[in-house]
Amino acid sequence: MPHSTRSLFRAFALLLVCAAATAADAPARRFACVPASAPEPSTAAGRLLILPGVGNTRFHLADFVAAAERQLPNFDVEVRTWGKPFLTIHNLRAHERNVATAASIASEIAAWRRVNPDAPFYLVGYSGGGGMAMLVTAALPDDVAIDRLLLVAPAISPDYPLITDVLPHVREYVVNYASERDLQVGWGTRTFGTIDRKHTASAGAIGFAAEHERLLEHRWSSADVPLGHAGNHLAYLSDRWQAAKLLPALDPSVDPRALTARWARACKES
Repeated sequence: MPHSTRSLFRAFALLLVCAAATAADAPARRFACVPASAPEPSTAAGRLLILPGVGNTRFHLADFVAAAERQLPNFDVEVRTWGKPFLTIHNLRAHERNVATAASIASEIAAWRRVNPDAPFYLVGYSGGGGMAMLVTAALPDDVAIDRLLLVAPAISPDYPLITDVLPHVREYVVNYASERDLQVGWGTRTFGTIDRKHTASAGAIGFAAEHERLLEHRWSSADVPLGHAGNHLAYLSDRWQAAKLLPALDPSVDPRALTARWARACKES
């Protein structure tokens, strides 16, 4: 086998192993013989929906979910899978299915919003789930918005029309966490493509091309290392880093200025 072929095979295998980080816990199947009823107003203070990476498993996000539930005790917190467990590259490339799934989730959010017009709705997407979170938000009806969108190493192209298609559906702000050291959303999406099917380094590696006062970009730096984040894809799962950089973005009292101040303080303290 030529050296270049072996190198590509090794890199491909690494992408599969790291991106999956996985166990088989597919979503429960539901069956009903009666039409679905309209959603009832929620008794929770708000809702947090989390879309996992292309491996489409929940277990690797368990610590983050537990921390989010402690921080938001009156929120409904859910991890929603959007593809088939383990089939990382297939899930990344299944564009028509992903668009349809995003539209379905957007329709569900719209129904929830109409009976909970004032409750906060936070959407978090990790890796491929970050790309899906963008598609979901862009698919919302014109009169529907979520409150915050958090993108953690999103596998979406940097020139995705965030300002025209996404921000109008976000009441407060969008946060993007990116690292140029991240193999999966750098080399990986250049080779296998992004969720929106472009062969380029993702916004999860190099950030978005657009700038906006309601788009906050957190770029990895060496100051994140003491927090347990070495710049790679799985380092976003560090409890210390999440506590310092990610969870503050889910604090209902934190506006963009306060969030960037917390980031700066965390860097100094680390």
